[in-house]
Amino acid sequence: MQADTGLEPSYRHLADPTAAEPAGWELSYWHLHLFLLLPTLLLLLFPPRAFTSATDALTRKAAFTYLGFILAIAVAQAFVWDSVGTQMGLWVFNPAKCTGLGMGTVLPLEEILWLFHHVMKAALFQLKISEIAVLAPRRAPAQLSRLTRAVGNAVLVALSVGGGFVLVSGNDSAKCLALVSAFFAPVLLILWNLGGRYLRSHWRLFLAGWFVPGWWTVLIDCIGQQQGVWSFPPRYLTGVAALGGWLKLDIAAVYLVSTLAVTASGAIVLAAVCELLALDEAEADNQAMGAAEEEARGLVLPRQPGGDSGAGRGLLDLEIFIFENAYPGLTAPLFRPPLAGLLRKWGIRPRPPPPAEAPRRLGARAAQV
Repeated sequence: MQADTGLEPSYRHLADPTAAEPAGWELSYWHLHLFLLLPTLLLLLFPPRAFTSATDALTRKAAFTYLGFILAIAVAQAFVWDSVGTQMGLWVFNPAKCTGLGMGTVLPLEEILWLFHHVMKAALFQLKISEIAVLAPRRAPAQLSRLTRAVGNAVLVALSVGGGFVLVSGNDSAKCLALVSAFFAPVLLILWNLGGRYLRSHWRLFLAGWFVPGWWTVLIDCIGQQQGVWSFPPRYLTGVAALGGWLKLDIAAVYLVSTLAVTASGAIVLAAVCELLALDEAEADNQAMGAAEEEARGLVLPRQPGGDSGAGRGLLDLEIFIFENAYPGLTAPLFRPPLAGLLRKWGIRPRPPPPAEAPRRLGARAAQV
């Protein structure tokens, strides 16, 4: 969004002849932050259970790490593509409704804070919505077929390359969508390969976590346009719009795809934690059954109940589990001596890929997470 101080407050009529002067109430960019703040405050007042002692140790570690990682990576990436879009003139800020440029960049201070605020809201919502039992998986995670995975990879690579080509071409009307493709297709490509096996089993979690924060941000954007806080020159848009022109396909794609990159990352982490702990519990039950039989014959001392199901797992265990499921054989050396023994001494227990059928307890485990 371009901060063009050479334009009068009525600048948006020059950029978008169909725009009308806001009537009744006037909002600045800071006011729009209040709309973002409302759901964020609720999520902070009633934080996700994954942050509390009500859940297991691994889930807590994964939740905090996910939030910190996604804030750092997603905000940094968003700052780059937002700055590129601003320099190209794909969006324009109204200088009369913005504080000014922030930290010597082409983006107003409010826009930089928007990036941070939007990512945090989306990430917290994904963690919170996972607590709803109806979103628990009904089936076991399963690898995508080779054909499906290959087609998905080809499409995303084509979108990335094609988006970059359009950005440097003379086809102005597709440049907004091209920016989304060039910057987010590579991100979705990573998520497709790391978390594709959870799409069918955890599709409810992916959809619910993305839908609300994505469309809430689109709604705020429509208000921002109506209030003249920013505008989008028609020459860079496809022209597909609704709600009197305020809901623009190209701009909705910006918010919906960027939100998906944030929430899908969280859904993959939550699904992987759920699966890993479910497999561990199933293995522990099998060992307990054998121990119970020996105990009945007086061969061993009685088991002590209790304990945190995720206490013995660390983040490296989770990372290995995700990558091995995404690329079977990639971490194979970790399962063989001498590395396997060395990692176990460090408290890391590499787990081979799960069988085709996940434990029946997976749904119950997901509800707990």
